[in-house]
Amino acid sequence: MDLRTQHNPAEMTERRKKLLQLLVREYVDSGKPVGSNTLVARFDTPISSATIRNEMVALEHMGFVAQQHTSGGRIPTDQGYRYYVHNLMPNRTLARADQVMIRHQFRQVEGQLDSMVEFAASVLSSTSGMASIVTAPKTHVARLRHFELISLQPRLALLILVTQESAVRQMMLHLPEEADQPLLSSLADQQIAALRGLSSVEIEPFVAASQGIVQFVLEHIATGLRTMDSVQDTPVRHSGIDKMLRQPEFSGSEGQIVMELLHGSGFLGQLLPQLAPDNDVQVFIGEENPAQALRNFGIVIATYGVDGQVTGLVGVLGPTRMRYWHSIPSVRYMARLMSDLMADLYSA
Repeated sequence: MDLRTQHNPAEMTERRKKLLQLLVREYVDSGKPVGSNTLVARFDTPISSATIRNEMVALEHMGFVAQQHTSGGRIPTDQGYRYYVHNLMPNRTLARADQVMIRHQFRQVEGQLDSMVEFAASVLSSTSGMASIVTAPKTHVARLRHFELISLQPRLALLILVTQESAVRQMMLHLPEEADQPLLSSLADQQIAALRGLSSVEIEPFVAASQGIVQFVLEHIATGLRTMDSVQDTPVRHSGIDKMLRQPEFSGSEGQIVMELLHGSGFLGQLLPQLAPDNDVQVFIGEENPAQALRNFGIVIATYGVDGQVTGLVGVLGPTRMRYWHSIPSVRYMARLMSDLMADLYSA
């Protein structure tokens, strides 16, 4: 939802923009309604409290701020946050020192997909100060990266399949003929170069063109890959829930609601249909959230992965009173880093 065309541009004067910007920053930092005296002190040119009160009334009529009590200060509305994100927020990138530190940390888990996802959740929570949301990359079509054959008995072998996104499947094979370990190892070595990167459908011609034990093994590789296609259950890895629950907005039942969403499939089921097919960060604020249970939250999320092959999600979840100017560049950088790591993984 883009509010840039929702109002007459003449209504949003430079002074009102500045006041809304100051109010958002002050409220995000303090969590308390912002009064006119505070804005007078923060404004960079002399301005009276009466003038600020009049401007606040105008911003309230425009739907950008709200007053909880007649004599109290004002807080940003969801529309106010959205206007700030689109029009007033500095276009920042993550600090260079943070980028270097994060890339250095990821060297510890390079090439280990599960560890990369867990680590991404931990680092993003630490960097953003919010609860993080990360899913492992999923593919609609499983593609072979590697396979091994391990002899257990003369006519019994273990087939280990590894897909390009590092998913692993093991299958017991009752071989049509006896085969020792040297024979099985030689078979795997001879076939892997031609099969690497192929899907089950693309392996079928190799099955038809072979015979004997080779045909038997290739047929089971294709079958194994088919069972790994289009995996529906996508667990959400998260970190920093405790940080979010310390916020005053979540002193009630909201924390339990979030925990239930993140531990089930409801969160992704509600969110995925709303995501636009692009590679940049997307922001859902309050009432913009698709799930009723998330209407008191802000979500900053992006996709990562290898184009046309796999896609995962990385993002942060917190109160609508979120430091968007920090969360957005943090999520954007993590998504790009995870995409780079996935590209390296796929080219291996």
